[in-house]
Amino acid sequence: MDKTLFNLHDLILLLSAFESLAIVAFLSLNKSTKTIASFLLIGFFTIRASLSLHELILWGSTFRYWVLDLSPNIFFIFNVSYLLDAPLLYLYSQASLNKDFKLQRQHLLHLIPAVLFIGFLSLTFYSLPLASKTELIKNYTFADFNFVTAEFVAKSIRLGYMLWLVVLLKRYFAQQQPSFVMPVWVSPLIQVYAGIVAWEWLLGCIKVYHSIWGLDYYDVVEIIGLTDYYLIFALTNVAIYLMVTHMAKTEAQKRRQQSQKEPINMDYVGKLEQAMEQDKLFLNPNLSFERLAEKLDIPVKDLSATINRHYQVNFYEYINHYRIQEAKRLLEDPKQSHRSITDIFYDAGFNSKSVYNTLFKKKFNMTPSQFRKKSAASG
Repeated sequence: MDKTLFNLHDLILLLSAFESLAIVAFLSLNKSTKTIASFLLIGFFTIRASLSLHELILWGSTFRYWVLDLSPNIFFIFNVSYLLDAPLLYLYSQASLNKDFKLQRQHLLHLIPAVLFIGFLSLTFYSLPLASKTELIKNYTFADFNFVTAEFVAKSIRLGYMLWLVVLLKRYFAQQQPSFVMPVWVSPLIQVYAGIVAWEWLLGCIKVYHSIWGLDYYDVVEIIGLTDYYLIFALTNVAIYLMVTHMAKTEAQKRRQQSQKEPINMDYVGKLEQAMEQDKLFLNPNLSFERLAEKLDIPVKDLSATINRHYQVNFYEYINHYRIQEAKRLLEDPKQSHRSITDIFYDAGFNSKSVYNTLFKKKFNMTPSQFRKKSAASG
């Protein structure tokens, strides 16, 4: 990993950390996500950001020396995060699937591996003189058998959490409907993340093997490590997209539910029906939603709510209903038999023959020409 330049690889780590922190900010500022599950998710993405920073500090060819100039003590501050992200994700899933979930003292047991790892780092690195720590960082000699083995144990525990979580999620969704459903896209993302954790565990296996017997093709370590960076970056971007989309849909649904609770203004309904049935405003082929609202002196938002909620259709469906009925009337009228189908669809307010034909056939299961012939034969 020491061959990595401060280029695209390091930039990917920086972007991954930034995007994880952006998710943290988004969740923290969103008033609708003040739940135990959301706080645990905030914790997970905070730890996820620290993991990206740890990799950048430890292995970035240029960045690591900037940090080393500040202090060698910074190097392993975030290393313990490898023992925190999986437990947080596990607790988040528990909170998302059980509305009665509460954090309790026994949940602190999940911190034991992290505490032990901190003790290991304190004994093997932080207790050393400053010059010794600096030398270990510069020469990469910190990555001895003890360190890579401890890191491998940490990643093994992490992988165990993820595999157990995947099994629990599959069992849970197979056996029952969750009482507090997590978004449907979260479970697949967790499974993908478990795969990435397994990939990182494989990297740990290779490092331990190399520290004992040596590895002729050590470049494989760099390839696996760099691939991991890009996998995490891609997964973070997918998570951002799905999260923002989910939040937008949730907010839109809440607004619709709120609007449905408000009573329908029947005065607006009366104005609409008079405009259509008496004034026949639908005959204007250039009639737009905004023009209709202006004509009726009804706010655009209120007019939209009235049409959607009272008639259960949108504006164009509402207007075209009247136009189709008018076209039907003209086609049935013997006095209009000399006029062409095109003239009739224009007179009914349509400005597109294809739209007219499609809607008419959908309504009466026959074309306007067929309808006219049938009407003339029955008359």
